[in-house]
Amino acid sequence: MKVSSFNSLSVVVKMIAGLGVSKLTALYLGPQGIALLGNMRNGLELFQKFSTGGLDNAVVKYSAEYKQDVKVFSPFLSTLIGVGFAVCVLTMGFIFMFSESINALIFRTKDFVFVIKLLAFVLPLHVMNIYLMAILKGFSEFNKVIKINIASHILNLTLFAILLYIQGLEGALLAVVLVPSAMLFFTLYHVKIYSGKLMAFSFSQFSIPMLKNLGQFAFMTLISSATFPFVYLGIRNFLIDTIGEEEAGFWESTQRISNYYLLFVLSLLNLYILPKLAEAQSRQQFRDIIFSFYKQILPIFILGLFIVYVLRDWIVRLIFSEEFIPATDLFLWQMVGDFFRVLALVMVYQFHAKKMMWHYILTDLFLALSLYFSALYFIPKVGLEGVVIGHALTYVAYFLIILFLFRKPLIYNQ
Repeated sequence: MKVSSFNSLSVVVKMIAGLGVSKLTALYLGPQGIALLGNMRNGLELFQKFSTGGLDNAVVKYSAEYKQDVKVFSPFLSTLIGVGFAVCVLTMGFIFMFSESINALIFRTKDFVFVIKLLAFVLPLHVMNIYLMAILKGFSEFNKVIKINIASHILNLTLFAILLYIQGLEGALLAVVLVPSAMLFFTLYHVKIYSGKLMAFSFSQFSIPMLKNLGQFAFMTLISSATFPFVYLGIRNFLIDTIGEEEAGFWESTQRISNYYLLFVLSLLNLYILPKLAEAQSRQQFRDIIFSFYKQILPIFILGLFIVYVLRDWIVRLIFSEEFIPATDLFLWQMVGDFFRVLALVMVYQFHAKKMMWHYILTDLFLALSLYFSALYFIPKVGLEGVVIGHALTYVAYFLIILFLFRKPLIYNQ
């Protein structure tokens, strides 16, 4: 099977598994459970970023560059393992030491300290899985990566259903923590053909120049990627504290539906647009790629948004339950924001393609801070709808900033 077809299958499986998890959560835990699970996932994302040092993209890059040269790959791997071990141990210690404070941040008044401590215990397995997946990507083993992703989605749905049925909310939280750990063993099976190369490390080959290269990646990645989990966690907690857990669950359900239909667009951008932008050698080629996307894909996306909006009541009942119908009031502003998000993202991929890291970091920081402070401003004024109004206005401003940065090749064609 071709990588593109295989990737499409992975997207479909991910969506089906996500829909299954959402339906089970809605039926067994309600809006409150949806909100707390959202907090747990944001917390997990944060600790994964810090425990890996934000180096997963660096691992992809250097694995691709050094895969044919063992003399260079070995110092890279030795430095990565040394740094990864140190950062992971520090993160584990932090989680154990402040487990009660972390519990209060994620779960407010509910006591799931046991889940937090379990996360700290299994975190090394998460880190190993993330690094090995990144190495497979660097080795261009995309079919293996997609197979692992498909297995991950299936395991997630299966384990989530079993633990939810047995232990309710605590079981659902345990599934979120345990699935990445269990996936390590499946990943190890797929990297066994590289066992010789992956065992060719020695702490005596620890490289200071490589450490500096990895440090630059860590600094740039953590500033950007770790910001958004904090922001969404903060917004959700603000909703819980000012309006209630149920309303936070309505917003989280809207976010999930948004993620489902954006999944196809983001997959298309990753699979087709990013490689084309990486190959583009002139401003005219960049302009042609952007406008081709706007002409061919954007009308389909707009039609999809219109259909989702018209059928929003039915979709909410299908994915969640009747209890979540108030979430339909959030769809209009959410979709306005998502439309401008897609308009901007197709240009933002140029940051990745041409390694415009500081443009990417600064615009991401603007986006994250604007999402957070706009929510804090509008929620007290108009209630729950304020969070999606802030979402829409933020992405309109974000699009205008990105358009300004690329104004010469796009507007003036210079």
